[in-house]
Amino acid sequence: MEDLAQHILDIAINSLEAGATRLEIVLREDIAANVLSFKVLDNGRGISESDVPKMLDPFYTTKKHKSVGLGIPLLQETVSKCGGTLEISALPNRGTRLKAAFPHDHLDRAPLGDIAATLVAVIAGNGLLELKYSHHYNKKLFTFNTSDLKPRAGGIPLQTTEVLGLLAEYLTANITELRRENIEECGGIGSTAPKTAAGNECAAKRTPSDRVGKHGHLRYRGGRAGSCEGRIGGT
Repeated sequence: MEDLAQHILDIAINSLEAGATRLEIVLREDIAANVLSFKVLDNGRGISESDVPKMLDPFYTTKKHKSVGLGIPLLQETVSKCGGTLEISALPNRGTRLKAAFPHDHLDRAPLGDIAATLVAVIAGNGLLELKYSHHYNKKLFTFNTSDLKPRAGGIPLQTTEVLGLLAEYLTANITELRRENIEECGGIGSTAPKTAAGNECAAKRTPSDRVGKHGHLRYRGGRAGSCEGRIGGT
C-alpha cells in the first residue's frame, strides 16, 4: 500500500466485513509535536484480547474465505519503517480499536494520500453505515458525520452516484482547506500539490459551503477559484 489512506480503507473494509454498523475514523496531524496518527474504532464482531498478537501474523485471518490477512502486517511494516507505533485492542462488549502513530517529518513515513476518496469509498460500500470522521490539523478541526448528512439528502441513498460525487468535492475541499499550511499532497495518490507564489497549496481547490434547499435538497457550491453546484433531490 502506497499511502496511509489506503491502509485506513483496508481497515474500514475489514470493519464492514465484521458486521460494523458504526465506524469512527480520527486523523490527527500535530506539526509542533511531530506526530501524524490515525485511529479507527468500530462496533463489529470484534476480537478477543488473546487474538490481538495474532493480528500481526500474515497467515492469520478471521475470514473463512481467506487463508491470509496481509492488511495489519503491512501496516505494521509501514509503521516500523519510521519508528512509529501500532496499537490494537478489543473494545468492551463489542468492537475493535486500532491506532497507528508516525513521526510526521520522517523521510520514510508514507504520505497521507487521498483521504477524501477513502471516505467516499467506505460510504459507497455501505450506505447504511454511520460514519464519523474527525480530522485535527494543529489547532484546527474538521468533522463529518453521515448521520447529519442523511436528513439533508431528502431520502436519497448516499450510495447514489450523484451524492457520492458531491461528497467527494465537499470532503476534498474541506480537508484541503484544513491542511492548507502543509505542503504535503492533498489530492490523488502519488500527486504533489501545486504551490502558489504565496506558498499556499492546492490553489485550484474550492472553499466549500453546503446548504439545504427549501425542499430538503442537499447542495454543494464551490467558491473562490471557480464554482460548481450540485443538487440532490428535485430540480
